[in-house]
Amino acid sequence: MEAVKRRLRVVRSAVAIGRAVAVTAGFVAAHMGHGSTLNQNIPRPMMSIMTRYEHLGMRAINFLAMREWIYRNPTLNGWVQWLSDKVMSVANGEVLTLDEAIEMATSIDGAGYTLAAGTCPCRRARNNISDEVPNNTDMVFGIWAETYLRNYPGLYKKVDAGEARTLLEEFDRHGFIHQVYGFNGAEGAAFVLCNCDKSVCIPLLAQKMRGFQSFRKGRSEAVVDEGACRGAEECGVCVERCPFDARAEGPGGKVHLIEGACFGCGVCVATCSGKATTLERKEGAELVYARNFVT
Repeated sequence: MEAVKRRLRVVRSAVAIGRAVAVTAGFVAAHMGHGSTLNQNIPRPMMSIMTRYEHLGMRAINFLAMREWIYRNPTLNGWVQWLSDKVMSVANGEVLTLDEAIEMATSIDGAGYTLAAGTCPCRRARNNISDEVPNNTDMVFGIWAETYLRNYPGLYKKVDAGEARTLLEEFDRHGFIHQVYGFNGAEGAAFVLCNCDKSVCIPLLAQKMRGFQSFRKGRSEAVVDEGACRGAEECGVCVERCPFDARAEGPGGKVHLIEGACFGCGVCVATCSGKATTLERKEGAELVYARNFVT
């Protein structure tokens, strides 16, 4: 009898170990769908605080960027510039095209990570909820998304790759910029895909107004065929849509790019009625935070 019991215990242990191995293998496989992993190594308490109070941080950045009296005072200006350099060296972003944003969301979903979309923190920080354009443009993923879903069940909801694509295409039609943000310049250290309204986005406005380096340029750059351009008077939509003021009217009313000003977001391409604008990959340009998820 004892021998039978020992054998049963051995069998049960083997079954338990087998199940554990299967579960572990399944978990790893689910999170390695495209051979890609998110690098989100932040202590849980810190992540909980940052996700709960991100809009307050945005409010502080907005205050510092918009107060002209700060920049008229050399001492205060120096302090703010020092602080912004420190913050932006840790947390910053990079611009993606629509295709890159869709590929990243699809890859993350395919790798088994959680995707969620919710209300833009910049809109919440500025109390600027719109009745005309989408407000739920903040797309988060991984444990960052899970923390947002827990902290803000009314503001964030889970989405899959198909839903993410539909949202991203809608954001692009509105001229919103796709930016992925991460930490410490580490590959795959991505947490959020922001889809930014140029009139609301606090990092964008801070970068344009004060030179805070909130995010870097993308891998592509717009190219204009001036022969196909219908001109600023007949069309000119790209001049209005460009969030980086990289377009200007030139000789003969044709629109041209201001050298070095394009960030490669591509919002100009979709509405170019003459099909004069295309995006071209810059030689040697690479993504950092999105590198594991975008080819």
